[in-house]
Amino acid sequence: MKKQFYLTAISCCLLFSCNLLNVDNPTNKAVGDDLFKNKETAEAAVLGIYSNIAGSSNVFMAAITFYTSLYGDEAFYTGSTASVQEFNNSTISTGNTVIESNFWSNSYRFVYQINTCLEKLDKSTGISDATKNQLSGECRFLRAFIYFQLLQLFGEVPLITVTDYRVNENMPRTPKEAIRKMILTDLLTAKELLSDAYPTNERVRANKSTVAALLARFYLYEQQWQAAEKEASEIINTGRYQLTAAPEEVFLANSVETILQIQPVLVGYNTMEGNTFIPVEAARPSFALTTYLRAAFEINDKRWKAWVATKVVNGITYYYPFKYKRRADFIVNSKPLEYNMIFRLAEILLIRAECRVHLNSLPGAIADLDAIRQRAGLPLIQTTDPGISAAELSEKIERERRVELFTECGHRWLDLRRMGKASETMQTIRSDWKATKELWPIPQSQRALNPALGQNEGY
Repeated sequence: MKKQFYLTAISCCLLFSCNLLNVDNPTNKAVGDDLFKNKETAEAAVLGIYSNIAGSSNVFMAAITFYTSLYGDEAFYTGSTASVQEFNNSTISTGNTVIESNFWSNSYRFVYQINTCLEKLDKSTGISDATKNQLSGECRFLRAFIYFQLLQLFGEVPLITVTDYRVNENMPRTPKEAIRKMILTDLLTAKELLSDAYPTNERVRANKSTVAALLARFYLYEQQWQAAEKEASEIINTGRYQLTAAPEEVFLANSVETILQIQPVLVGYNTMEGNTFIPVEAARPSFALTTYLRAAFEINDKRWKAWVATKVVNGITYYYPFKYKRRADFIVNSKPLEYNMIFRLAEILLIRAECRVHLNSLPGAIADLDAIRQRAGLPLIQTTDPGISAAELSEKIERERRVELFTECGHRWLDLRRMGKASETMQTIRSDWKATKELWPIPQSQRALNPALGQNEGY
C-alpha cells in the first residue's frame, strides 16, 4: 500500500482514547489539523484507516467470516473457547467478548476515524479538489460498508456521523430507515467523487466500481431489482474484471476477479482466514464444514477440490475451508501472496442473475449463472434446462451463491436473513432456535456506558 511509512504514525494520531460512542475530547486537535495540510499526509491519514482494518478482525474480514459461518449452517467449532462456542450453539450472551470487541468496538473505532478524516478534509484548504474528492469518497464508502454490516447483524444501531463526543456519548439506536438513507447517501456521494481508476496499481483502495459493488449489494437486499441490476451491469460492462481461469486463482493478490481486497499489514501474515482455517501439524481444524454445506456441492464441482481440504485426526475426517491457502509465514522480507477479498466479480454476476429473474429476463439470468458454473466445471443450465422456470432458476442461483461464496464475508448467513429463510433453516439444525436470535445482542458493556442504548428482543 502506498506511503506505508506514515501508517503507524497516522493511525496513532487518529485513534484517540475512546470508549466507542463515549469518546473523550481529543487533546491533540492541532496535530490532527496539521495532517490535512498537504496531499501526502492527508492521504496517509486515510490509508491509516485501511491499515487498522487490515490489522484487526472485524466486519470487513476475518470475524465476519468466522462467526457467521458458525452461527449459520456452514461450519462448526471444534475448540473449547466459551465465547466462540456461543456462536456455535446460537447462545450468544450480552457479555460475549467477540461481539463487543470484533464487531462493535472495532466498527465504531473505524467510524470515528472516518468521521475525523471527513471533517478535516472538508475544512482543509491545502489539498486539491481532486485529492479531496478521492479521499472523501473512500471514507464515505468505508463508512457505508460498516453501517451496512452492522444493520444486518444488529438491526438498529447508533448512527454516528460526527466526532463531537457530547453528541455521541448518549446516542440511542437509530431507526433502520434512517441508517439505510445514510448508507445510500454516502454511496451515491462516493460514486460521484471517485474515479474509475484505482488510486494505486493494486486493487486495495476504493474506486467507482467498488462503490457500485456495494450499491448493487445494498439494492439487492432492499429488493430494488432494477437498481441492483444496473449497478452490477455497470461493473461488468467496464471490462476491467474477469472471472479467473480456475478457482485456485481467485484469492491471490490482485487477481483479475478482484474488485476490492484488503492488503495484509501484519508482519508475516497473508490473511487471517488462512491462518485460522488451516490447521497446524497434528491439530484438527478449529472450523470444520457442516454436512449441510458439503451436501450443497454438485458432483465434479472444481470448487470442492480447490476450496475444501481434509484432515484426519483420531480417525475422524474433518473438511475445512481452503479458499485461502497460506498460514502466517515469518520468513524475512516475505511478501503476501493472498489478500482478503471484499468484492469480486462472481458475486456481482450472481447479483445480476438474481435480479434478472425478478425482472423476467431469464435468458440473461441463465447466462450470468452459467458463467459461474462454467468455471466450476459444471453442466450449463442453457444446455441442460433452457426452459427452466423462474422459481427453479431462483433456487439454482441461491444454491450457487451458497457454494461460490461459502465461508466468505458472511454471505450465507446474511443471505438467509435477507431471504427470510434464517429461522426456517436454523430450526432444522437447532431445536431451541428462536426467531429473535436472527439479530445479535447489543453488548452489555456498551449499554452500561450509554443508558440510552436499547437491547434487541430476546436478550
